[in-house]
Amino acid sequence: MTVPIRLRAPNGMSRLDVEETATLADLVRLVREKTGVATFSLKYGWPLQPLDLGDEDALRIPVGDLNLRGETLVVVPLDGAPEAAAPAPSVAEAEARQPERFEPKRVEPDETVVEWPERGGFMVLRVMPDDNSCMFTAFGGAIGISDPSRRLRQEISDYILNHGEQYNKAILGEDPGRYTQRMRQSDTWGGAIELSILSDIYDIEICSIDVKSLRVDRFGENKENRCIILYSGIHYDRIAFTMDLSYPVEVDVTRWATDDDEALERARALAAKLQRLHYYTDTTDFVIRCEDCGWIGQGTRDAAAHEKETGHARFGEMQID
Repeated sequence: MTVPIRLRAPNGMSRLDVEETATLADLVRLVREKTGVATFSLKYGWPLQPLDLGDEDALRIPVGDLNLRGETLVVVPLDGAPEAAAPAPSVAEAEARQPERFEPKRVEPDETVVEWPERGGFMVLRVMPDDNSCMFTAFGGAIGISDPSRRLRQEISDYILNHGEQYNKAILGEDPGRYTQRMRQSDTWGGAIELSILSDIYDIEICSIDVKSLRVDRFGENKENRCIILYSGIHYDRIAFTMDLSYPVEVDVTRWATDDDEALERARALAAKLQRLHYYTDTTDFVIRCEDCGWIGQGTRDAAAHEKETGHARFGEMQID
């Protein structure tokens, strides 16, 4: 069995399919051949972290044991050669990872709170880990599910396969079997489709507040209760109410009646505060060029449409003076 790995290097985006039994040393050799870079470091994950290449024992580890399936490895030259401008993510990464310069501003704890004196407490932001399961963790915590990623991914996959007429290839963008296979993997992010399904499964309205626009996207109609999550471009967090900032998260209030407009407005006030602090990642405004044919577009949505039409998947960001 092979491990699919994407490479982001000075010469653009590419893909490697590496045998699980191959060693890390074999992977280094393949990266060198693919990129033409003689000496380099490798970074992966979000936020980016280095892959240890300096230990002989580490270099003998099988690739299958490194948890790199579906990862993007960033190749950082070490020989002094000039690096090309960092290419924009492929469409497969469009809602997964962005270069670190698109990372949202980190905020201090006292900046993630708005007082709610009428109810004697505070609306707070509960920040989720950057582990590719932030949406599942944000929602799962709101409804009281511990360690929700695996469970929710499986439930979503079962729902899709049991509702083939509603969730077909035209809606999912690919064969439902392939889509659900990816969704079960821990490196696949959830989005609007998954939120809509979770709303049906758990009979709850999910309000997702976009930090950049302050738009509220509602998933699920005619429900009695709602939960509220925050979307910052490439990440989801949970919004909760607490009577005292010293209380543990286990006593948070995370569900409200759907006619409780004050709760939603207070959550939007918190999002507005975070917007002023630039707690979001803008993935729509940069100009993208297709490295395969020279096509030029704007943002990941244009890139997604172009990839669907042509099959091209190598994109770079154009610098506009």
